[in-house]
Amino acid sequence: MKVLVLGIGNMGEPLVRDLVDSNEVSEIVAGDIDIKRVTTFLESLNSDKVSAIKIDATKPDKLVEIMKDGYDVVADTLNYRIIGDYRIPVLKACIEAGVSHVDVVTFEGVFDLDKSAKDANVTIIPGCGLDPGIDRILIGRGARMMDKVEKIHMYCGGFPQKNTSVYNHPLRYGITFTWTSVIKAVHGKAKIIMDGKPVMIDKLENPEIITFPEPVGECEAWWLDSMEDVAKGLNLPDVKESWGKTVRWKGYCDLFKKLIDMQITSFEPLNVKGVEITPRDFLIALGNKTMHYKEGEGDVVVERVEVIGKKNDEDINYTATLVDLYDMETKTSAMGRTTAYTCSIISQMIARGDITEKGVVHPAKIGYDEEMSKRFFSELIKKKINITETITTPLTS
Repeated sequence: MKVLVLGIGNMGEPLVRDLVDSNEVSEIVAGDIDIKRVTTFLESLNSDKVSAIKIDATKPDKLVEIMKDGYDVVADTLNYRIIGDYRIPVLKACIEAGVSHVDVVTFEGVFDLDKSAKDANVTIIPGCGLDPGIDRILIGRGARMMDKVEKIHMYCGGFPQKNTSVYNHPLRYGITFTWTSVIKAVHGKAKIIMDGKPVMIDKLENPEIITFPEPVGECEAWWLDSMEDVAKGLNLPDVKESWGKTVRWKGYCDLFKKLIDMQITSFEPLNVKGVEITPRDFLIALGNKTMHYKEGEGDVVVERVEVIGKKNDEDINYTATLVDLYDMETKTSAMGRTTAYTCSIISQMIARGDITEKGVVHPAKIGYDEEMSKRFFSELIKKKINITETITTPLTS
């Protein structure tokens, strides 16, 4: 199979490495606007089945030309915080070129392309990372066990392992994705579903204490938006409670509340010695300088989903818990492993023919389908990404 990878950064690099390691992938083309950096990265791989190409994702017409070069699938880790509102144009380029597309994120408007993707006979699966990604697939797996799904809960987070330098930072956080997105995520309100109705709640309000297996232990979790996309994607009309939460080390929410109260995250410009700068720009620059892992230090990723409903008119609870650590041997972050490897697995499933549905496909459908679910999770196990599942019924509780 031949794969085009878009965006060779924190997630794109482990994605390319994983594709190189696959015996089923014969050719990989790594596309990024910074061709010099990509070339340097590829030299470290010492593989003759991967090459670099300069790609400007803000020029969809040129993308179409590139994508028509016999690719089985496009695996996308582009940083849309940098290139702006080019998510939909990139997808439209794939559809025009007649090539399937897998992304580590999801975004507004993607499911509006379902008909045009079907007409082009291509498969587009957004949200194939960690969250969204593994979480949605696990929810689909849990929902498959039930006649009626009533509640969906999700917890997810990535942060430093204990006793690393960034663990000792006041926020106990180290950058593995984009620091800009991390700051944005704590602001405003989350829309959750309670008692069948949407509720708006301050994201940092009343963080929940949650415990994960060692080497993690106690953490805190704060509000994300609901899992409404899963209920819609799987046609689950009986869901009355649905929400997600971000997980961090204890104390994270309280400190960010103080930073917000002090307007350290404000966009309001200040004049500092004749230079106009916003407090948030300063915080972003400071974090990007000081909040990186040192050589040999690593992160941990945690995720838990809970699907609650009924089977044969009896209560049934499905819980799945994931804990993954930085890989010292390959020097791959846990965030990179769980995000990029998920994208790699699903890209190869499409190219191999394991996933045949055309159009824009919700990732939860992978978990909801027994055969696709088996294939996906067996590949995760090969990569030593392990998930513990429990199913509770009246007979086992």
